[in-house]
Formats: sequence, C-alpha cells, structure tokens
Amino acid sequence: MTQPQIELKKYSLLEFLEFTKDKPEDERYELIDGRIYMMASPSMDHQDIAGFIYGELRNYLKGKPCKPFIAPFDVFLFEKSKEKDKIQNVFQPDVFVVCNKNKMKQRGIYGAPDLVIEVVSPGSSIKDYIDKLGVYMKYGVKEYWIVNPLTKKISVYIKGKNKLKYDSYAFTDKIKVGILDNFEIDFNELQI
Repeated sequence: MTQPQIELKKYSLLEFLEFTKDKPEDERYELIDGRIYMMASPSMDHQDIAGFIYGELRNYLKGKPCKPFIAPFDVFLFEKSKEKDKIQNVFQPDVFVVCNKNKMKQRGIYGAPDLVIEVVSPGSSIKDYIDKLGVYMKYGVKEYWIVNPLTKKISVYIKGKNKLKYDSYAFTDKIKVGILDNFEIDFNELQI
C-alpha cells in the first residue's frame, strides 16, 4: 500500500505550512522535494522500535551536548545559500539526534540532524530507502539508519567526504552509533 501523494505541484515551505495549519493533529504530512505526502499511522511494532531506540539514545545522551528527538517533530532541510522560505523538505523522522543547539527551535529543527533513524512502514519503504536517503545525504545528515521490522534488518549509511559507507545488520546485533563515542544499541534487547 503506497501513501497518497496529494498533488503534483511543488510547494514552498510557506505553502506547506498554510496547507497543514488547519489539519487535525493526528494527520501528519511531510514535504519531500516540494511534494506533500500524508503519513500513515504507525503500527505497534513501529512505535515499539522507535520508542526503544529513542530511550537508548536519551539515556546515553543525558548531560551531553547532543539531544535525541522522536516524531512528530519537524526537521526543515535547506541549502545554506537559499533563504528559508525556499525550503522544499520538511520531514518528521521517527528518531533523530541533533548536536548543534543553534538548529533547535521551538517549531522544529532547522538544518540537518547528525543522526536520523527511520522505521519502515509498509507504505514508506520507497521513500525511506530512496527518496529520504538522497535528501538526507544531500543536506548533510552524517548517519542514517533504516530499521525494517518485516525483514528484521537495519541498514546503516554513514556519509564520508566523498563516499557513502553502507552496512547491514540484524535485530540480533549490537550496532555502534557512528556519531557518538563508545555507544552502541543492542537490538537483541528489543522485544518484538
């Protein structure tokens, strides 16, 4: 089942905010390359996985400069040379970490998080594996994880200077978080 694409028109940030301002809070939308997508409600497994990862990161990062976030919270991605009203990407990653306090605003995160983790839903796999991967890397996300509850696999992408490093893990593995010193998440502790 694919998530419906609202229209083929490309929207700006201001048009996106106008479109979403009167929507019910339980309706979530993302703006990907200027196109508005409605997000499906997450499953129980999806929430268990996102909550587990967020909890592990939150416990580790207490008292440290980086801060973890969990959806729904907007991330506004844009080129530094463009004005913010030209933003065409507004995401709500499932879990993410930001280490630059200047990016943190009450309304959302303005700029690339250091780590983004998306938990795949049946209707989001193409967006998570292709569309979002490209956008996250383009705008400076250092590390991107895609957690797939159906295959019980985790794809980890780490952005280098001129290349993208990729590794694949299982739900039985401990995975080092590349942006953090001496920290790994033990997916064997995840009970789903």
